[in-house]
Amino acid sequence: MKVEEYYCLTLDTACAPNYTPDPADRCIQAYYALNNDVILIGGSDPWLIYWLSVTKLDTDAINRQIVDYVLHMEPTVFGHRSNVLEKTEYTEEQLRSFYSATVKQEDDIIGQLKAAKQRCRRLEADGKLIPKIKQHRRLLTGNVWGAADFYRKNEKLITRLKSMKYLYCSDDPKVRELYEQLDQCCANLYNAYMSEARG
Repeated sequence: MKVEEYYCLTLDTACAPNYTPDPADRCIQAYYALNNDVILIGGSDPWLIYWLSVTKLDTDAINRQIVDYVLHMEPTVFGHRSNVLEKTEYTEEQLRSFYSATVKQEDDIIGQLKAAKQRCRRLEADGKLIPKIKQHRRLLTGNVWGAADFYRKNEKLITRLKSMKYLYCSDDPKVRELYEQLDQCCANLYNAYMSEARG
């Protein structure tokens, strides 16, 4: 197996950056789709990527080779994530609704997902998670006017809720659906806050 066979960043999706990406900013993110796909993205910084591949979560040997390769490669071709995703069946919007984790070694792909699912099960164990999500969704829905003040007042809560993206990999479809709605509420509120702050 050649690792390069899984490389989705082709010349027709590449771009020439007008700056030199700092190697210190590189990281690998794993995005977990519900159909057992794992999308591995090597990011140069918040704007550019140098690797994107789609494999199955259970192809452990292949995934390990890819992570090892990406960790040690010296990127020469860069692209924007949304453009490279066009070579796959996934969109930027879909990726935002997947659980993602930083990968620092080969074992992290499965290890990070297992840890996230364990966190989900702990939160779901007492049966109070869904009512809590609904309660937070009601609080954050529809507060567009005076968004700057509302956002500042609830910033700690919003930050905490946004840090719970592991709920995207819950085994309970209702939890995933409600958390996606809640995550969108947080995003809408932040956008309204920024628009109001800009004047």
